Amino acid sequence: MHSIITTVVRSCVGFAAFGAVCTTASGTWAEGWSPNRSAAIVLDTLFQDHAVLQRDRVVPVRGSAAPGEKISVAFGSIRVEAVAGADGRFSVDLPPMAASLEPRELVVSGASGEARAKDLLVGEVWFCSGQSNMEWVVDGSNEADRAKEMAARLPIRSFKAPHVTSNMPKSAVEGSWRVATAQTVGGFTAVGYWFGVDLARAFDLEVPIGLVDISWGGTRIEPWIPLDCMAKSDFKNAADGLAASIAQFRAIKPEDKAQAVAAENKRYLAARGQYWDKVIGDELNGRGAWTTPEKSTGFPAEWGTTKLPAFFPATDSALATFDGFVWYTRAFTVPAEMASKPCVLKLPAIDDCDRVLVDGVEVGSTIGDWNTPRSYALPNGLAAGEHRMTITVLDMSGEGGFAQGAMQLVVDGSKTPIALDGNWNWRKGGKVPGVAFPRVNDLNREPGTDAGEPAAIYNAMMAPCISFPVRGTIWYQGESNAGEHDNYRKLLPLLMNSWREKSGNPDMAWGIVQLAGFMPFAENEPAQGGWALLREAQFRGAAEAKGGMISATDIGEAGDIHPKKKREVGDRLSAWARNTVYGEKGVQWKGPELSKASRSGAKVVCEFDNAAGLGVRGDRVLGGFAVAGADGKFVWATTKLDGNQVVLEAAGVADPVEVAYAWQNNPQWANLVNGAGLPAVPFRVKVAQ
Repeated sequence: MHSIITTVVRSCVGFAAFGAVCTTASGTWAEGWSPNRSAAIVLDTLFQDHAVLQRDRVVPVRGSAAPGEKISVAFGSIRVEAVAGADGRFSVDLPPMAASLEPRELVVSGASGEARAKDLLVGEVWFCSGQSNMEWVVDGSNEADRAKEMAARLPIRSFKAPHVTSNMPKSAVEGSWRVATAQTVGGFTAVGYWFGVDLARAFDLEVPIGLVDISWGGTRIEPWIPLDCMAKSDFKNAADGLAASIAQFRAIKPEDKAQAVAAENKRYLAARGQYWDKVIGDELNGRGAWTTPEKSTGFPAEWGTTKLPAFFPATDSALATFDGFVWYTRAFTVPAEMASKPCVLKLPAIDDCDRVLVDGVEVGSTIGDWNTPRSYALPNGLAAGEHRMTITVLDMSGEGGFAQGAMQLVVDGSKTPIALDGNWNWRKGGKVPGVAFPRVNDLNREPGTDAGEPAAIYNAMMAPCISFPVRGTIWYQGESNAGEHDNYRKLLPLLMNSWREKSGNPDMAWGIVQLAGFMPFAENEPAQGGWALLREAQFRGAAEAKGGMISATDIGEAGDIHPKKKREVGDRLSAWARNTVYGEKGVQWKGPELSKASRSGAKVVCEFDNAAGLGVRGDRVLGGFAVAGADGKFVWATTKLDGNQVVLEAAGVADPVEVAYAWQNNPQWANLVNGAGLPAVPFRVKVAQ
């Protein structure tokens, strides 16, 4: 028994546009809490019925009461006390406790009443976070029946937070703990559940496992990072810009709203026009002949063929992760009876921007309006005979190209339009320019509350939970940041370290899932970039922040971004945790990692770490390796296993300069594994001469 009397001292700090955010010795109050309210005792989000508390750590029981109220906390035989601060917040530390399957009740009482949380266990607690592949539930995955059959025998519990956003840190989020049963486990995070299953078994079912599922499908990494941490990083401009937008929004008086909206729209349209003038000008530099390609000596040899309307990947799978310009052109004929009559060019929605030329003259353009069909007027019509249309499309992120819909020239007085769908020629232009697309400030919505904006998800979903002691975090995210690997390489360690900072736990363990294979296999592109570059960013970012990374390249599905093999992912994460977090020797969690690539004549010798039992998965020959010479063109290599080495040779590459492995969106031929059956980590490196 011991007693702790906590004196709470309140101080105020500010961050840019957020105004004063008050911090106490017991935590932070922000939106949703007022120090002047009168209230019964309320426990913070995760202190609910069926919760699991982290063993071997001080557990701060936090909540709100009346300002200055004396608080008593009882948990089993433990009794502690505190006094709520002037803001009504309190924090009472439970001492470190051993794991226990004994259900206990947490009782917090004071003059204003009491709060109870029943059936609490003490064990191992983990955050399970990221986008849809972490959120994906057991019912939507392989082995769901098996998961349900075993659920009641396992001491696993899960908390699920709803999808909410905020532009300031919240003190509470809805959600509840659920005990794993055949009836409930179907709604658990599948990766998290199988992670918990393997951990529970490793502890002989004597240590409860708590899974705090805070995930949101389709989200980028930026909304998960606290804004004040982002403001101290390479992304300071983005954080400061958002803070300024929030300040601007809050400074607008209701009576001035209409005028402010009009001014903002005017500013945005001007900025958007300046952006387009800049980027299209840069793209056209040196490419004047592309506007009239039929006059070029290279046409049509340098232009491929495709059918429109279609998104980029239907034209070429290599464009699936390409952000930048793609040019399209075709000839069409205006019959004499339609000549010189007003007409309108009708096109489907184009993602994201487009510029349309007819005979080298611009007839229309749309900037950043990816969801709206195009309509461009030609008031003087076109002369009879053949004409050429050239469309330059800029995709800034995600999937680019043409949505389904009519492509036609509608001529006044004619019942039959001139069809423009079908065969077109195309050519790949430059990558997305390094010029930020202007931000539109929707003055009918507070900035920072969209799920794609920095800190929006952290503030509403993670901030209320971040002080709850956990052993670590498992993280499966990155698909929505594909194509932005350079930034992701910095954002991932920023995320990891920011949560450690906010939780007060510098030792918070992090297990990262490297993206699974996805999209059609590109047999003719041995080295693609795209998702391969994002995987490399995950590998390097995780290492920088002292996290572990498990690879899932071998368990993807070409046609489904949500592979159903979630048990394998959970098992690999658990193996990482058992070995590196819990010190269980003999548990292999790393796949083979390249240690050296050197040249031996026309051959390349690749040496690997974590290579005991190096071999091939399945019954195919060892594949997935490619070699390039000085021209940078990769060619598939023949392979030979030799101990912890793979010897490569590629036809037509006498002087190898680079070597790559599994360097594709979906590296279907990559099948190098170690004795534990774990896949080799993708790489692309220069060959030591």
